[in-house]
Amino acid sequence: MPNAAKPTSPPYADFQQALLAWYGKVQRPLPWRDYERLSVYEIWLAEVMLQQTIVATVTGYYTKFLSAFPSITALAAAPLQEVLHHWQGLGYYRRAHMLHRCAQVVVAQHGGVFPATEAGLRALPSFGAYTAAAVAALAYQQPAVAIDGNVVRVVARLGALPDVATPQSKPIQTLAATLAAGAPPRAYTNAVMELGATLCTPRNPACNACPVQGFCAAYAQGKTATLPLRPLKKTLPQKHGVAYVLRNNRGEIWLTKRPDTGLLSSLWQVPNGGWEDATQSNIPAHTSGPEAGFITHTFTHFKLTLEVRTGQVNSIPAGQRFSPGQLPPLPTLMRKVLRAAQIAC
Repeated sequence: MPNAAKPTSPPYADFQQALLAWYGKVQRPLPWRDYERLSVYEIWLAEVMLQQTIVATVTGYYTKFLSAFPSITALAAAPLQEVLHHWQGLGYYRRAHMLHRCAQVVVAQHGGVFPATEAGLRALPSFGAYTAAAVAALAYQQPAVAIDGNVVRVVARLGALPDVATPQSKPIQTLAATLAAGAPPRAYTNAVMELGATLCTPRNPACNACPVQGFCAAYAQGKTATLPLRPLKKTLPQKHGVAYVLRNNRGEIWLTKRPDTGLLSSLWQVPNGGWEDATQSNIPAHTSGPEAGFITHTFTHFKLTLEVRTGQVNSIPAGQRFSPGQLPPLPTLMRKVLRAAQIAC
């Protein structure tokens, strides 16, 4: 499909050949691509971790997580708090909750063996459309089309698609499936994602190094800088609150566990309030202390600024006092708060 908005006749063997030849030469040696050795569990874990998290961050966490939970059976049997402890710092903690829940379902209902079809995977907790397709293609070499942000960008530019591009877009899904038709699922899935991650980037794409430049309608039309069209970003509301880092005379820190559902569920926090529902404030009465600074944190739907204060208390309830070297699972937000109070975590 040289310099055309759409390919002319399937299958697109020339396009696939150029893409796969390039990938064979430049693919990054990532730990979750050793398919001769990896289990389906290990492939799935990488896909969950890579959602909304960059490769450089995931690499270290992936290896450590597998050391703690080397099999799906080990993950299913582990307490949730232990799983959250090994996840802390990766963010988007709902992924850890769903990962744990899915492991339990696979062990209890499937004998520890993942379903081998895209539809079967889609029925499991934590498996959305992308994850099911990715695991089907990468682990089982099923002809499934996995569409993440990288694939959206590549496909939108190849076809010079004029509409707002998302994984749910019908034009994106149609062209993505058309381009992948007949290609080896594992190699093609990795190749198109690698292209989006390394060359066909959101800004300043490296078109001169692109192996499929001759098939790209956006390049032919001089539109690579403006495509794909993205949904308008909403202005996030601002919230403000206060957090107290309270310690007893032994240096232990006062932490409380958040509810098992909702934002940052099952994780631990310092006493704080003012930014959630007023009934959720857990600041002890008559608390006061010097200001330690301010921290900011961006959630999916809002931005938060917390004033951090420190103080000393005479006593901390049993089960809520922790030494700095033995802290329970903390979200990134609370790790920022502790660092503002000059407590390493």
